[in-house]
Amino acid sequence: MKKLILTTVLASLTLAGTAFASVPGMDAAAGQGQIGYSYNNLKTSVGALGDLGTLKNNNFQAAYGLNDKFAVTGDYLNSESKTYYSPGYGYYNDLSHNATEIGLQYKLNKNVAVSVGNVKSELKASNDAISTSEMFAGVAYKGSVANNVDSYASYIRSENVQDWKAGLTYGVGSNITLDAGYRSFENNDLGIKAKGMGFGANYKF
Repeated sequence: MKKLILTTVLASLTLAGTAFASVPGMDAAAGQGQIGYSYNNLKTSVGALGDLGTLKNNNFQAAYGLNDKFAVTGDYLNSESKTYYSPGYGYYNDLSHNATEIGLQYKLNKNVAVSVGNVKSELKASNDAISTSEMFAGVAYKGSVANNVDSYASYIRSENVQDWKAGLTYGVGSNITLDAGYRSFENNDLGIKAKGMGFGANYKF
């Protein structure tokens, strides 16, 4: 019975869409790769447990240009483990989430791209876990603001998730950029909301 309750609560916590916090890999030309890392602080709340506080997340990204139009993209998000207490359900030890996203991006022009793919998310607590897997579609924008400064924004939608982000990048070399951005994530079906700032770096090769 306790495991059934845990599984129900875990289902309500699944963060399927939080894997999408990084600069869109729109600069990857044919045969070119891009890797990135961002550190995100996301203030998270969930209907079943209420306010979970701020979760620290490590986010790794990659993109590889198949040609001048198509690129394969990947994203892995892994949160810290924390213990939560719910008056209705008790303690949840080592609660954490991770998400893996693999997509195919098509560049409409130098500023706009669309994508489709799959995102698989997992939420763990002690010795129990639950995962989801679903298709997504998205659109991304990237454009120049000033010398060495670009802006970016993206929106992703799946069956349960709406996730958008926006930010700025600063080029510190021909292949290296630093970025800072804001993300807002909602899962209307599960009552999840997560939002906050992220900071990172990207490298093209």
